[in-house]
Amino acid sequence: MIKRNELYLALVISSAIAIAILSMPDILEPIAESIISKLAPVLPLALFIVGIIHGLKPDEHTWPITISYALMQKNLFDAIKSTTVFALALTTIWTGLSAFVGQAVNLGLGSNPMEDPIVDTIVGLTMIAVAFVYILKSGMKSPSTVKDEVGVTRKEAPDYKLIWIHGTAAAFGGDFFVVLIISLSVIALFPSFPTFLAGLLFGVGSWLSQLTVVILAYKGLIKSVKSPELLVREGRLSLLFLGIFMIGLGIFSFFSPS
Repeated sequence: MIKRNELYLALVISSAIAIAILSMPDILEPIAESIISKLAPVLPLALFIVGIIHGLKPDEHTWPITISYALMQKNLFDAIKSTTVFALALTTIWTGLSAFVGQAVNLGLGSNPMEDPIVDTIVGLTMIAVAFVYILKSGMKSPSTVKDEVGVTRKEAPDYKLIWIHGTAAAFGGDFFVVLIISLSVIALFPSFPTFLAGLLFGVGSWLSQLTVVILAYKGLIKSVKSPELLVREGRLSLLFLGIFMIGLGIFSFFSPS
């Protein structure tokens, strides 16, 4: 059974992330173009810096997912692993997209403003489904544990394959278009530059800054609640609440004027 204090804390965590996302204007594209133009002689560094900025910026396709999954882990090391798996999925998609940016533009990808709200809704539904599975599976009691061959106690946490799938879906959100724009800018400045590096370096920079956000969030919350078991339950509830927020964001974007 969900305790009132657990529900309140999860709502506070989810609301803080949602407010951070809503309060941040869409500034990544102009910042990326400015950095790439000013640091053109050291283009790999420019792409890496843009990626770092992306990971630090409250984003609906990273923070709600990475922080929620991190809280569901049994320790900080596993929280780092879950974030790495998610970021690796993003980076794999972005690298492929930047490598084939010419073909993507020819097919008209990135010209449909309806695609991002749909991705928001799909990602939100996925978050809610995953949260419900683990909430119902545990009954919101102390996380069940099993003994491995050497008797080490392990807490239940989402499978890394599931996190990878979630990251793959999230990669097709708004950042999909940012990577395409960055790749086009790179092609315009340096036609001979290996285009796949645009998505790769952007992803690596984003991964490192996402790790920073997750580590700070995990350490701060574990210090406050002083209970890994409670933090796991908060992660499940936050994933549920933020999934609802994502669906609402997608619906609002769908009906809002362009």
